[in-house]
Amino acid sequence: MFLRTYRRSPQRRLLRLLILFLSAAFFLDVLTILQQYREFSRNLLSHTYTELSMLPTPAQHQRIYICAQFWTSAAVIEEHWGAALLDLIATLGVENVYVSIYESGSLDNTKDVLQYLEQMLAERNVRRTVVLDPTTHADEINAGPLDEQGNPRSGWIQTTSAYSGKEMRRIPYLARLRNLSLKPLLDEQSKGRTYDKILFLNDVFFTPSDVLTLLATNQGSYAAACALDFHYPPAYYDTFALRDSNGSSTIMTKFPYFRSEDSRKAILQGKATKVRSCWNGMILMDTAAFYDGLRFRAISDSLASKHMEGSECCLIHADLSAMGAATKGIYVNPAVRVGYTTRAYNLTHSGPEKNFVSLARYLTGVWTNRAYRTVSNEASDTKIVRSKVERWKKEGVNSLEKRDERGLMCLIDEMHILIWNG
Repeated sequence: MFLRTYRRSPQRRLLRLLILFLSAAFFLDVLTILQQYREFSRNLLSHTYTELSMLPTPAQHQRIYICAQFWTSAAVIEEHWGAALLDLIATLGVENVYVSIYESGSLDNTKDVLQYLEQMLAERNVRRTVVLDPTTHADEINAGPLDEQGNPRSGWIQTTSAYSGKEMRRIPYLARLRNLSLKPLLDEQSKGRTYDKILFLNDVFFTPSDVLTLLATNQGSYAAACALDFHYPPAYYDTFALRDSNGSSTIMTKFPYFRSEDSRKAILQGKATKVRSCWNGMILMDTAAFYDGLRFRAISDSLASKHMEGSECCLIHADLSAMGAATKGIYVNPAVRVGYTTRAYNLTHSGPEKNFVSLARYLTGVWTNRAYRTVSNEASDTKIVRSKVERWKKEGVNSLEKRDERGLMCLIDEMHILIWNG
């Protein structure tokens, strides 16, 4: 009697209606995501370029300053990078490029490999500067926190490690090397030769097509355009520098990555995605800001001593925006993927359409991103950073140091120290 009554009860009918409604909603959601995935795949394919003549008009006839820094990278240069660079130069035209390579203190035969590569560049009459600096990390560290006059050197902080005394920070060191690699750009300017874009290349696997596709980002109109980089796909690599259109860190390392609605919608469509900062192994930047004095930097030692750090590759974007030079936009282009290994590169260019996100991964990515946005609070994620910065500012009220940091979005609760072998 009870079961017959329950089967006919309003509660039973409501439950059935609820199940039907949820099933229909789920089915419609899957269909919508499937349609989005098709658009995503079409856009990736239609925005991939293999020939210079195929590029949008604003992206053609660009003069490119190619810039790279190396440390203990012989294997990747021999295996792929050197040959890819030569292919890229042939694609762009020798008359349209300048190559600046800065190597310092490698622990393998990187110097020998780069000497051979420079010979190849010389045979092709490529304008170039290749610096092979013998100074090792150990040399930098052994110089100590005081100069010859006993004055404190910048870039050294007291840490909480077991070692006594101060330790050398990694980011100021990297920023200095990046600025040294830019010196030939200004030397060229003094000779009347200027360039439209700087192509910063990490020790990644790439092809000329990747660079052409990056050049065509947003029809060739941008202040900066970045690839996506991978070491262990499907997770992307450069979490230190990538910030979405709201200036937030990515909410997940797998597709679709972003918390902000603008960035998330664009990447789901397979389109150039507006962000506030990126680097991701390969980046093109407009040279105008660098001619106007833009340089790489680190946060101050006093702020870093609060157990804080920020990537020089993120801070450059904060400074770019502060000087009003980012109005054309900073973009991540999902049609360009580079890898730190051959396997990583191949995995992100697999399948009949050389896609990097399967339908199953697209579906689960959308749903996982929703869940993360529901349970995670953006304000709480940055609370520690903001409180440390405020304390740092208050403590510096009576000091001579101007305590202000416009690259707040770049800051993380970490310390990065240079060691002799890394």
